[in-house]
Amino acid sequence: MKKFLFALAFATLGLGSVNAQTTTVEVPSKYTVATNSFWSNWYVFAGVDMTLQNPYGAHFNHVFPDGHSFGANIGAGKWFTPGLGLRLKLNWENGIIENSHNKWAPVYDAGGYAALQGAVQFNLSNMLCGYNPTRFYSFIPYLDAGIIRNFKTDWYGPFVGAGIENDFRLGKVVTLYLDLSYTFSTTWYERGAEWYDIKGYDGRWGNHYMTAELGLKFNLGKSTWDKAVTLDQYNALAAASEDALAKLRADLDRERGINADLRKQLANQPKNTEAQTTKVVGSAATSVFFDLNSTTIKSKKDLVNLEAVATAAKESGARVSVKGSADSKTGSTGWNQKLSEGRANAVVEELVNMGVSRDKIDVNAVGGVLEISPYQLNRRAVVELK
Repeated sequence: MKKFLFALAFATLGLGSVNAQTTTVEVPSKYTVATNSFWSNWYVFAGVDMTLQNPYGAHFNHVFPDGHSFGANIGAGKWFTPGLGLRLKLNWENGIIENSHNKWAPVYDAGGYAALQGAVQFNLSNMLCGYNPTRFYSFIPYLDAGIIRNFKTDWYGPFVGAGIENDFRLGKVVTLYLDLSYTFSTTWYERGAEWYDIKGYDGRWGNHYMTAELGLKFNLGKSTWDKAVTLDQYNALAAASEDALAKLRADLDRERGINADLRKQLANQPKNTEAQTTKVVGSAATSVFFDLNSTTIKSKKDLVNLEAVATAAKESGARVSVKGSADSKTGSTGWNQKLSEGRANAVVEELVNMGVSRDKIDVNAVGGVLEISPYQLNRRAVVELK
């Protein structure tokens, strides 16, 4: 008789634990997006430029047209959020190329140099107006720094600068960009003698560069951001949560009625018929819930339910089934499989600590699923007696 009552109590506790769960959803916002993986939002680019070089503090109007050069640029970058990114660029500024003594070489006096630079980018269009994956024009200021090398003198020096990148979206993969920048270098360049005749020469200052660059950017893999939740999704999730909770409450009321009828039947049985009572080892399943990306049991109520499972299993000698899962809407397939295994093992350890033999526990990890709604409730381990 004692075994039968344990099973009835376990059924009530199991349904009560699911009924006690609550769902938290994020308030919709045009500025809020879901986090992407590290391998998302990368791009490569290539472009050509024209640079006005201003040696030793001379005015730019005295440099042009003799002080301009042409170059090529390649690089790669990544957006960590819709508004913040990092970029690495190699600039090769050979100026004019000529064939001297049967050998193609840059004309150093025309401004030959190479620069490796890193930049922090700020997409103000996304930051101020909200993320829009189909926006045609984006305004992207940046700050950069790096190392520059003069081809003629073979000298190296640091530089800092700032610029504005103007992006024009041509499609999901390709973007046209126009980059305008201003750079200051402390390197003291040795150019041809004609540079020293430039009006405004002042040896106290370093070198300045004004550059206009035109090129194409190519997105690699996933390049967009998912909105955390839209208003329609928010309302649908709230409605689904209410429907799920109402159904669970109805199930609980029905089980309570069945339990009351069974107690009446037990009360009317003769006192000496316990040995003839059928051994009950089946029970309603109980759920142990976990937070996002967690394998730690989140609620003390769930531990109370597990204790009821452990007591019923020890009294009846029944086997215990533990099935771990994750929600398939978040995380990769491999990560969700590891989460479900970790959650199942966390429950197993608790049961063993409560006195259940490990040999009596069957463990199963099913990865990401959508067995119940809302999807957050699938972050759980289901425990039942067999």
